[in-house]
Amino acid sequence: MTPPAPRFTTVIGLEVHAQLQTTTKMFCRCPTQGTGGPNGRVCPVCLGLPGALPVPNQEAVRLGVRAALALGCQVQPSSQFARKSYFYPDLPKGYQISQHDRPLAWGGELVLPGSGAEPRRIPLLRLHLEEDAGRSQHVSPPGEPPATLLDFDRCGIPLVEIVTRPALGSPQEASDALKELRTLLRTLGVCDGNLENGSFRCDANLSLRPADDPTLGTRVEIKNLNSFRHLRLALEEETARQTELLAQGRPVAPETRQFDPSSGRTLVLRNKEESKDYRYFPDPDLPELVLAEDWLHAQRAALPELPAARRARFVREHGLSDYEAGVLVTERAVADHYEALLEAGARSRPAASWVLNEVLRVWDGSGDGPPPVPPAALAELLALLGAGAITGTVAKQVWEELRQHGGEPAALVTRLGLGTTTDLDPTVRRVLAAHPAQVAQYRAGKAALLGFFIGQAMRELRGRADATELGRRFAALLEGEDEPTGG
Repeated sequence: MTPPAPRFTTVIGLEVHAQLQTTTKMFCRCPTQGTGGPNGRVCPVCLGLPGALPVPNQEAVRLGVRAALALGCQVQPSSQFARKSYFYPDLPKGYQISQHDRPLAWGGELVLPGSGAEPRRIPLLRLHLEEDAGRSQHVSPPGEPPATLLDFDRCGIPLVEIVTRPALGSPQEASDALKELRTLLRTLGVCDGNLENGSFRCDANLSLRPADDPTLGTRVEIKNLNSFRHLRLALEEETARQTELLAQGRPVAPETRQFDPSSGRTLVLRNKEESKDYRYFPDPDLPELVLAEDWLHAQRAALPELPAARRARFVREHGLSDYEAGVLVTERAVADHYEALLEAGARSRPAASWVLNEVLRVWDGSGDGPPPVPPAALAELLALLGAGAITGTVAKQVWEELRQHGGEPAALVTRLGLGTTTDLDPTVRRVLAAHPAQVAQYRAGKAALLGFFIGQAMRELRGRADATELGRRFAALLEGEDEPTGG
C-alpha cells in the first residue's frame, strides 16, 4: 500500500555566523584571542564609549571577500556598514555594526555532494560583514539571588554572516549544509569552525506550507545553534510542533525560539523582530567600503582548490568512493597529507585506506600539529606492506613505533625481527598436531575452523605471516592424506 503523501512541506533557511581568523577585532586593535580573565580584551571602541571611532580591519575584509568568492557570490565593489539597533545586556553600544541593504556580496550557492548523482545546490541570499556581541552568563550562586555576568571580550570580533535562501528541505539536509560550509571555510582559512567555542554557529528559520501550495508559511527562527546534531534535533522538534498546530487548525506565531538540549524542545524567547525593528541606518563614523578591481582579481586568483572540486578529483583520478573522498577533504590538512603520500610513491587506494583507518584514529587534521608519521616514512611502510615484506599486523606495529619514536620503516622491521616468515609448514604442522579435536571437526565438515587454525599460527608467528598463504597451507594438509602427528 502506498503511504499517504505528507500534508506539509518543510522549508528551511540558515543564517550562519562565522568568526573570522584575524588577530585583532573588527574595528579596533584589541586582540581576538587571549588567556586572561573576562573583560581583559576591551577598549573604548569595542565598549562603545563616547568619542571612540571605529576603523575597519583590512584582514577581516579580505577573509570575507575570500569566502564570498569561493561561494560564487557577486562581490560588490562598494558596500556600506550600518548600525543595527537593539538593546541587550551584552551589547554595550546599544547597536551592532553590521551591513544591511548594501552588503559585501549577493547571491552565490553552497554545493552539497551527491552520491552518484548531481550535487545539490543551495542558493544563497547574501554575505555580509559585522561584529560579534559579548557573552552573558547566567549564574545562581548558593545562597544568593540569580545573577547575569557579562564578558565583553567577544565584542567586536569580526564575523561573516552567510544567509541561505529558504531552500533546504529537511533537518538532515540543513545539518549537511552546515557541515559542508564549515569544511569550506576551514579550507579557506576564513574561520576555525569551532562549534563548542561559538566561533561557528547558526540561526535556523523554519516554516511549513501545504504540500500543494507554493506560498511560504509563517517563519519561526531558532537562535544560536552550535552543534550539527542540535541543529537537526531542533528542526525536527520544530517541524513536529508546527505540524501539530496546523493539523489542529491553529496558527503558527512568528517567534524567535531557542533549543533546549535537555528536554529536546524549542522554547519561546521573544516575538520575531522585523527589519524595521532594528532601525538600520548608515554608520556615520564609517565611509563606504570600496574594493579595487585588481585587488579582487588577486583574491580570486589566490583561492585554493575547493573541497567540492578536490572531492570530485579524488574520485575521478584516484578511484576513491564518494564517501572516502568526502572524509579525506573534510579537513584540508588531511587531504594534503593524503596527496603528500601519493607524491612520496604510495598507491592511491592503500594510502586512502591507511589514512581513513589508522591516521584519522589519532589525528584529525583540525589542529596546528603535523601528521603523526611523515608522508615519506608512511609511504615506505605501505610499500613494504604492498610488497609482502611485512604483514598488515606487523605494519600496524611498525606504524605505532614510528608514531611514538620515529625512525625508518625498513630499519625498524629488521631491528625488531618483524619481516614476513615464508617457512610456514613447521608451524602449520605444530598447530594441527596440538589440536586433534578441531582437526577431526574440520574434516567432518566444520570448515569455519580454518580461521581458528590460522589464528593459532599467527599468534605463534607474532603476525609475521601472510594469512592467505597460511590458509592455503592449512587447507592442503587438512584435505590431504597425511595425518598430523603429536609433537
